[in-house]
Amino acid sequence: MLERNRKYILGLSGGADSVFLFHFLLEKGINDFIACHVNYNFRKDSYKDLELVQNLCKKNKIKLVVKNISQNYSELRQNFEAWARNERYDFFCEQARKENAEAILIAHNLNDHIETFIMQKNKNKNVSYFGISDRTHYRDFLILRPILNLKKTDIIKRLEEKKIKYIIDSTNFDLKYERNNVRHNLEEKDFSKIMLEIELFNNNLNIYKSAFEENNISSTLDLNLLNDDQRWNEYLIFNFLEKNNLAELIYNNKKSLIKEIIKEIKSEKSFLEILKSNFVIMKDYKILRIIKKSDIEIFQSDNLKYFNDFLIEENISNNKEIIITNDWKKYQAQLIYEGKLLSKLYKNNKTSYLQRYKNVLIFNKTKKIVLNKITI
Repeated sequence: MLERNRKYILGLSGGADSVFLFHFLLEKGINDFIACHVNYNFRKDSYKDLELVQNLCKKNKIKLVVKNISQNYSELRQNFEAWARNERYDFFCEQARKENAEAILIAHNLNDHIETFIMQKNKNKNVSYFGISDRTHYRDFLILRPILNLKKTDIIKRLEEKKIKYIIDSTNFDLKYERNNVRHNLEEKDFSKIMLEIELFNNNLNIYKSAFEENNISSTLDLNLLNDDQRWNEYLIFNFLEKNNLAELIYNNKKSLIKEIIKEIKSEKSFLEILKSNFVIMKDYKILRIIKKSDIEIFQSDNLKYFNDFLIEENISNNKEIIITNDWKKYQAQLIYEGKLLSKLYKNNKTSYLQRYKNVLIFNKTKKIVLNKITI
């Protein structure tokens, strides 16, 4: 995974895992790396972590870059672990860019991998990978985890054999954190069995991934792809939204969002609009669309000077009796087009709801007859 002639960024917390990885790199002759430490000032004794990594880097002549965070944690309105992770990874990426580094090295171990899977499974989460992958990307930077196959006990044992100091983070024993609860009830003797389960889950995920890619899904989704496999349905909708730049919506919303969307779109309704941020998730018969809100904004005008060229093109005389709009919801049940009620024409021809928004309706206020050509 690692090469001696490449430059790396190493996340160095001072805990057992990152200290082990630090020494592991040096032992393998990989010394072109910059150590990065984040001091959250979350614990009163966090200065000890900083002192340890400073001494470690000074002794081994490794460059250390430190980010000191000043934060009133009583005012933090989000999950501390998620917030801290973003702070940490953003800092690593910033340094990787500055140093032109090949990759960022993170000291996750096998226990972390198992714990992550258990939490994902307990929450029935939609994920792109179960557990932790040894190779991922964050903000376009490569993240490598070289010691992911090592158990925590083996890491501790090797450090103690070599009398290498490391910090024990007291918050790791605070059971108010979900991961600590999982860790507290986990035994390494069960790892082989759990690893087989992780492999099974990821194999199924790969089947879903292949099916998603084979269907060449982009800005629209064929709803005929939904079936009785709820996990596949969730994977399909999750990845469709993610592919259309709605990842933030997924991660920041309540976890039942995907299930709610599936329930709605599997109903008998042919038309559905779910408003999220600046986007509309639209069920359009058997097609699911992601549309910018601005692309289907309703307009109406009886001031025709802005539409004069359009009226000339349509051979329509400009007069006070004319309204121009795309508000099909408001007027479709009132307007006549080619001798028939517009709403019935739309329904009988199964005119796309997106097309209905695109149709500009020019009609006479009194007679309610559509004067221009539209797409049915």
